[in-house]
Amino acid sequence: MKARILALTAVAVLANTAASQTLVACSCELVNTVCLTHVEMSDHAMHIQMEPDRMGNHSNYKGVAVFQIGFDERGRVTGASAISGHPLGISHLMAAVSKWRFRPVILKGVKKKACGRLSIEFAMKENVPSAKVMIGPIQNEKPLSKIN
Repeated sequence: MKARILALTAVAVLANTAASQTLVACSCELVNTVCLTHVEMSDHAMHIQMEPDRMGNHSNYKGVAVFQIGFDERGRVTGASAISGHPLGISHLMAAVSKWRFRPVILKGVKKKACGRLSIEFAMKENVPSAKVMIGPIQNEKPLSKIN
């Protein structure tokens, strides 16, 4: 059993590493990028999903993962990196990150790129995933600048 857990953790870390190599997280210091607070990010999140466990392990776990997310003027993810959370949950969330959608940020009538932190509550029960955005501030979150 321990060997199986170690193998799954290794797969999750490798999948997370591969995903993070294809999507580089927004640092909120890019020109013409609006930096959003946690609450603003949760308001802009339209579609968040988690991929099922395709290995047939009948996985059962749940938790909260925090991500740094960047998205473009059309609301498509341009960068994502995990800050914290269960390794298997992060792996299955990162596998679906290209399908996540956000409402565009509009300032003075112009759509802008945006980024910020997003907390996602997730669960995997018998290989059936569920994910939802948590609403509310992260403890000790400081407001970010609106535009650089």
